[in-house]
Amino acid sequence: MGSKFNGSFEQKNSLDSFIKLFRASEIVKSKIAAVTNSYGYSDGQFYVLDVLYHLGNLPQKILAEKIMRTEGNMTMIINNLRKRKVIKRNRSKDDGRVHIISLTEKGKSEFEKIFPAVVVEIEKIFEALNPDEKNLLQNLCKKLGLYLKQ
Repeated sequence: MGSKFNGSFEQKNSLDSFIKLFRASEIVKSKIAAVTNSYGYSDGQFYVLDVLYHLGNLPQKILAEKIMRTEGNMTMIINNLRKRKVIKRNRSKDDGRVHIISLTEKGKSEFEKIFPAVVVEIEKIFEALNPDEKNLLQNLCKKLGLYLKQ
């Protein structure tokens, strides 16, 4: 894609950076999804459990933002997790239009089963980088993310 583009050096360099970042990200996502799927959860379902486990109860809209999903997709994920009885959805006492999502005990237990396997897979993925490279990657991703939020 980038190699046949006849733009300026800076355009080609930016495009090549995008392609490499996109491809690496997709491969990492697929590796993590393979682990979560082996436990019967989609990656989106796992990310919901992860966020709720680490951050606690959240409004559905905030949860969607945290895992970078549309509200429509989030509703489907929430409904599927509710059917499995791993989360609860309750109306906010302060605003009846807001749904608060929380983990059930079963959800906490399920997450605690899956998370160690995900961590092992993440360790395998990042074995390719030494500690300095991991820090550099973290700093570059943070810099890019903060720039894009402006």
